[in-house]
Amino acid sequence: MRIADREVRHIAILGFGRTGRAVLDYSLAHGMHAFVSDSAGIGAEDTAFLTANDVPYEEHGHTKHALEQAEMIVLSPGVPRDISLLAQAASAGILVISELDLAYHLAPRVPLVAVTGTNGKSTTVTLIEAILRGSGLKAIAAGNIGIPFISLVDDASAYDAIILEVSSFQLEQSEAFCPHVAVILNIAPDHLERHKTMSAYVEAKARLFQHQNDGDWAIIPADLESVFSDIVAQKVIFDQLRLPSSPLTARISPHNRANLRAAAAASMCVSPGLSLSKIDLRGIEEAFRLPFRMHEEPRIRTIKVINDSKSTNAASAIAALASITGTLILILGGKHKGAGYESLAEAVKAHQVRHVILFGAAATLLRDTLCDTGYTEISECSTLDQALSLALDLASDNDTILFSPACSSYDQYRNYVERGEHFSRLIAARLE
Repeated sequence: MRIADREVRHIAILGFGRTGRAVLDYSLAHGMHAFVSDSAGIGAEDTAFLTANDVPYEEHGHTKHALEQAEMIVLSPGVPRDISLLAQAASAGILVISELDLAYHLAPRVPLVAVTGTNGKSTTVTLIEAILRGSGLKAIAAGNIGIPFISLVDDASAYDAIILEVSSFQLEQSEAFCPHVAVILNIAPDHLERHKTMSAYVEAKARLFQHQNDGDWAIIPADLESVFSDIVAQKVIFDQLRLPSSPLTARISPHNRANLRAAAAASMCVSPGLSLSKIDLRGIEEAFRLPFRMHEEPRIRTIKVINDSKSTNAASAIAALASITGTLILILGGKHKGAGYESLAEAVKAHQVRHVILFGAAATLLRDTLCDTGYTEISECSTLDQALSLALDLASDNDTILFSPACSSYDQYRNYVERGEHFSRLIAARLE
């Protein structure tokens, strides 16, 4: 493998989640020698795979063993750049690269669309894929939404466009990635447990545009134009697009209309012959039905239940609140990500929220923040099961129970999907 003007045969992969496994699969398929290092435990199925393929590994920490034969270290997104092992690697002259940059170096030059932002990334990536496919192009959504970019490298030339969801973690690690079309949807406090400050978080997002030139495109909202004033690429202010009137655009929430505008703008940059009037809005409706994004569960009695497990920060919960009319019971909680909840507390106080039920590791912090605004209709529970039971006890006819946690799931669940599936099962059990 030739990367950054050097020939590499031995690599170390830091982090063995979905991305690390994809890097290993690519490496083994191309005759590389790999070492796997994970800061947590590696499951039995994965260790069996590693053993069967003669891949040495370590778990519960990154140690100097990862450097012994490594000519290159590949980082999974969850691995911060400031761990001591990476400084040792740099001193030893070992190349350190992100999965995003590795795939970018290796992939043939297919048009890349990259989408970032605090909220709406997965929906927008899925919309762009649907719009481009509807216009006759072979497009695929990948990246943080599901398929790691590295998994597409060998088959990339089969596509007319690759649309990548990219996170602030991936961008923070990136030194070379340059999409032809770069989309930033919004910015609100998030992931400050990793980035520490809002300025560092914004700086990570800004790396999306860092290597673009005037032949590329930058799709941004009007309120971020001054934040990213040094963009070299051609700018499109997506919230200035006027969507055609249709039952779909009338029905979807304001934040999803913003996602659709951004997706349409990006799609027209990829396919210059495309216009707003040519987008088949009926054909893209399914893109708004991604798992656990304002998903309406079966009603219990006359109570509407919304499963918004994808809500992992305050801004997404505020958007969920804004899309609901009438009185509601709100369930919040999970693991705190370092950002404040003051704006969410103000939104709760301003909305028709009859009661807030808190659960999980962030419950005390959420309670204190809500109380600071004068909102006191609050209960605390240990688990989501208890929270839902209490919500059903408190709900009146025609109320809405909104499960929009505003926190990550990692205190009690592996990810937001597992959390959302559990909530769905809890609802189903009460209908039996």
